[in-house]
Amino acid sequence: MDALTLTTHERNLELWLSRIRDCRSSGQTVSDWCNMHDIGIKSYYYWMRKIKRETFDSLPAVQKRQNLSTSTC
Repeated sequence: MDALTLTTHERNLELWLSRIRDCRSSGQTVSDWCNMHDIGIKSYYYWMRKIKRETFDSLPAVQKRQNLSTSTC
């Protein structure tokens, strides 16, 4: 990624991480929170998956194996 793309990507991750934290701490359902903030529920879940994936990908390989072996799903 070039510098501008990387900066935009990081800004979007920070924005959505903030939104997801706000939603979770609101006590509302995701659907209600998204409606109240005029955010598409598909966008919300898209960014949640993206953040989870990037967080997991940044873990060291040893920790990934431990997380996968303790997973119940």
